[in-house]
Amino acid sequence: MPRPPSKPVALVPVDRSHRAVLENLGQLFRHDLSEAYSLLPNADGTFNNRRLDLFRTDPQRRAWLITVAGGLGGFVMTLLGDDGATSITDFFVVRALRRMGVGREAARLLLATVPGRWSVAFQSYNPGAQRFWSQVATDAAGDSWRMYDDPPVEGRPPDTWITFTT
Repeated sequence: MPRPPSKPVALVPVDRSHRAVLENLGQLFRHDLSEAYSLLPNADGTFNNRRLDLFRTDPQRRAWLITVAGGLGGFVMTLLGDDGATSITDFFVVRALRRMGVGREAARLLLATVPGRWSVAFQSYNPGAQRFWSQVATDAAGDSWRMYDDPPVEGRPPDTWITFTT
């Protein structure tokens, strides 16, 4: 089967009318993380998504749908931290669009929309994520970015962080 179109990529700010769409995509995202985090679905077949719950109540959190060729391609959620840096808390591109430049373009659009200091966490068990975010940071800030590891946390893989300023 031919792959779906991968251009143009756009970000659509999430508002109340997108609630169900964001919840549904959030389930796919949580499923993607289920192996690394040893997550099992609830009795009703859904995964908990506490960050989505926080998005609804915390004004420091923002979300965008990623659209591709006019169709739905994923989502990204951010948090403005107390230190003034923006963190990407969730970044999801549907599997059919991965490795086609959609995620990289969505990240570029996001960084252009919200300029400033950024911190992005990922898990080092996922070398694809490290390559992806290193390239995003290089595209945005040249060689003026840094990477470091958090200490291990019980019950989940430790985070590796990339920080840079756009």
